[in-house]
Amino acid sequence: MRKLLLSVMMLTVLGLWTNAQTIENFESITMNAFDVGTNGGVSVVANPDTAGNPSMYVGKMVRGADGQPWAGWYATLPTPVDVTANKYVHLKLWKPRISPIVFKFEGAVNSGDVNPMTPQATIGMWEEFVFDMSVVEGVYAKIVLIPDFEDPLTLTEDIVLYFDDFYVNDDPAVGSDPVQCMENFETIPLNYMINGEDDMSYMELIPNPDPTGVNLSPYVIHFFRDKDGFPWNGFWSNLPMPVDVTENKYMHVKVWKPRVSPIRFKIEGGEAGNLEVGSMSPQTAVGAWEDVVFDFSEKTGTYPIIAFMPDFEDPLTLSEDIDIYFDDIILSNDPTPFPIPSQKFSVDMKGSGLVEGDSVWIAGTLGGIHGTWNEPGSNLNNLMLDPDGDSIYSINFSLYDGLIAFKFFRSSGWANGDPAPGGDRNLELTNTMDVMYKWGQDGEVTPPESPTIAWTVDMSNRISLGTFDEAIDYVDVAGSFNGWDGVNHHLSALGDGKWGITVPDFTVGDSIAYKFRINGSWADSLSEFPGGGPDRTYAVMDGLNEISVYFNDEHVGIYEYETFHYNVYPNPVNGILNIDQLTDVTKIEIYSIAGQLVKSFTNTNAVEHTQINTADLNTGMYILTVHTRNSSASAKLMKY
Repeated sequence: MRKLLLSVMMLTVLGLWTNAQTIENFESITMNAFDVGTNGGVSVVANPDTAGNPSMYVGKMVRGADGQPWAGWYATLPTPVDVTANKYVHLKLWKPRISPIVFKFEGAVNSGDVNPMTPQATIGMWEEFVFDMSVVEGVYAKIVLIPDFEDPLTLTEDIVLYFDDFYVNDDPAVGSDPVQCMENFETIPLNYMINGEDDMSYMELIPNPDPTGVNLSPYVIHFFRDKDGFPWNGFWSNLPMPVDVTENKYMHVKVWKPRVSPIRFKIEGGEAGNLEVGSMSPQTAVGAWEDVVFDFSEKTGTYPIIAFMPDFEDPLTLSEDIDIYFDDIILSNDPTPFPIPSQKFSVDMKGSGLVEGDSVWIAGTLGGIHGTWNEPGSNLNNLMLDPDGDSIYSINFSLYDGLIAFKFFRSSGWANGDPAPGGDRNLELTNTMDVMYKWGQDGEVTPPESPTIAWTVDMSNRISLGTFDEAIDYVDVAGSFNGWDGVNHHLSALGDGKWGITVPDFTVGDSIAYKFRINGSWADSLSEFPGGGPDRTYAVMDGLNEISVYFNDEHVGIYEYETFHYNVYPNPVNGILNIDQLTDVTKIEIYSIAGQLVKSFTNTNAVEHTQINTADLNTGMYILTVHTRNSSASAKLMKY
C-alpha cells in the first residue's frame, strides 16, 4: 500500500519537526492532463465499479471528443522508479471502448510509446495491463499514461475512463506482487461512527473546497454530519502502520468547520492504555482551515487504532445537517499549530539573453491560483519580478507540501523555456523554503549574498607628513549609506599605512556618495577634499566590490613628498586642482610629459592656497613644478 511505503517522512517545516509521521494526507500523485479537450480532465473519485477491483478510490479521466488522439496525463513520482531492477509496469484500466494504450517513462532518455504486452480484451470492466519497459534503464520519476490513443480520433462524444493500482516489479505475470507502488489512490480506512439507520452521515474524498490559509491541499475528506447522529460522530481506523507516541507526542489535524464545537482524538490498542483527549486549544476559526493539535505526551509506545471526532457536542443541538472537512493527520514532536506555507523561488537570469521588454514567468504543477502548467503570460500570478535590477527574478508562493515539476520561461508563450539540460525541474516542497536557480543550469544554486563593499584607504602620505598617528588616530567612512555618520564604520589598520573596512548589505545599482575622515571630523584638515570638495561616488555592483584609494588622493610614491612639501588634490584631476601649503612660492608650472610648458602662474608667494583650472588640458600625465626663490620641486599630475 502507498501509505505503508510512504507514511513516514522527514518534515523540515520547523526545527522541531523531526521524524514526524504522516498518518494520512489524503493525497495522490499530481496528475497533469494534456490535450483532453474542452470538457476533459483528471481527478480522484470513488470507485464506480468494485467488481474486479475492490479499491475505494480510483483515478478518473474525462476524454473529450474534441481532444487530441494522444490525450492523457503525466505525473512526477515522489519516489523514482529503478527501471533496471523493475522493468514491468502494471496498472488497471476501466474503459468503455477498445483502443490502443500507451505508457511512457520520461527523463534524460525517454522510453518512447510502449504498448501493453497483451492488447485490451474487455470493455466496461476492470482489466490489468502489463508494460515491458526494458527499452530504458536507470531511475525515472516522470510517468505518462495515454489510455485511449486512437489516431485518427473518431469520437462523437466525450467518454470516461478509470485507472488504478500502478506498480512495478520484475514479473510480467498479471496479478504478480508489487515491488514498488507508484499509486493506488487509497487512504487509510475510514470506518464511520454513526447512529443507526436514521443517521445518514458519510465521508468522501473530494477536491479541497477552500484551498487557503494553512491548507492548500488538492484533496480533503468531506464529512457530511447528520443532525441525527451521535455526539461523537466521526471515524475510527485500523492503520496499516501504527502511530508511535514514544518521541512524537502531538497529533495534528487540519479542520474546516461551519461552527465552533469541541474536537476530540483517540489512540487505541497500545500497551500503555487507550487515551482520548480534546484539542490543546479551543477552536477559533469558523469557515476557515485551522490546524488543531492534541497532546498525547502521557503515553508511550505504538498504537494501531485512531479515532477522530471533529464535532463532539454532547448533547447534540444541531437542527440541520452540516458539512465538515478535515485533512493532514500528522504526528510530530511540536505542539505548535502548523503555519501558513511560505516559499520563495528565484532564478538568476544573468547570461540568459534577456533584453529590455522581456518578462520572466514560471509554470508547472503548482496548483491553486498558479494553475497547472498555465501558459507563460496567461496567468499574472506566475509573473516573476526583479525589483532591485540585479537580474534575479523572484516569486512568492504559498504551496502545499509535496513534489512539484516546474520550468522558467523568458517572455510569454512556450517557445523560450529554460534550456537547463535536465528539462522540467522537480522539487519536494516543504512549508517554508527559499530556493535559487540559474537559467540554463540544473539544480539549485547558492543564493548570492547582498553586494558588499571592501574599502581600503592608504594613509601613507599623512603618516609621512606627521598629520596622522597610527597609534592614536583613526579613519572612518561616512556617506549616503550611513547618514554621513561614520561612527559605526571605523576602518581597521591593515599595515603598510593602509586602513580597511568591509560593509555588507548594499543593493545592486545603487549610487552611493562617501568620504573618508580622520578622527570622525569634518574639519578641512581632517576630512577628504577640504573646502567643500566633491564627494567620492560609486555605483554598486553584484558580489564583492573592492575599492582602494589614497586619502585625499595623496600618494607619497607619486608626489615624492620627501622633497615636494605641497598638498595637491585631487590627483588624478579632471577640473579644479587645489594646491595647499604654498610658502615663499614665486611660480607654478605645468609641463607635458615631453617637457613642453603648457601652463604657468607667477606672483603666488602671497597666498598659501591656490586653484588651477585643468579643464583645457588633454587627458594624460603631466609634471607639476613649484618654484621658490631658492629651489624647485616637481611631482607627477594625472589628468583624466
